[in-house]
Amino acid sequence: DAQALPPLSVNLAVKRLSKLAFDGLSKHKVLFSASELDKAKCLDEVGHHGFLSSTPGVSVAGRGDDAFSFQHHTVLEFFAAIHAVQVCMEEEKQTVEHLMEEVGVDGDKSLFWHFVCGLLKGSSSESVLAALSVKVEEEDKANLVHTSRLLLLLLGCH
Repeated sequence: DAQALPPLSVNLAVKRLSKLAFDGLSKHKVLFSASELDKAKCLDEVGHHGFLSSTPGVSVAGRGDDAFSFQHHTVLEFFAAIHAVQVCMEEEKQTVEHLMEEVGVDGDKSLFWHFVCGLLKGSSSESVLAALSVKVEEEDKANLVHTSRLLLLLLGCH
């Protein structure tokens, strides 16, 4: 029988997992060691909620620990977006531009930004669109692939 968790435990788990995911996404990191999960207080989440899984035999940075990852990269991006909206933007009052510098807007982050736009409501979503528009205009025109990805992101967020 699966035990039902009180809502506070679920909320705390989401907060911890979203911070881990945000830090991982910001550093282009998808594998985490047991010690990293323990430090982030996420070690209990492995197998408990089904968002993290272990990869036995694979070590992180040669430390010998088993590697852990989110079940799918999309899950990592969604949790990272939760942290970006709830903590970075709402609690810490960071600007979209600051988030863009920290996380980046390259093509592999487009789904993260889609999630951010989806989690925001009303005018906040518009501020993300405006900031992304400025970023597209600033892009080096020689890098047409990157610029076109940003334009597609803008269209998807609107």
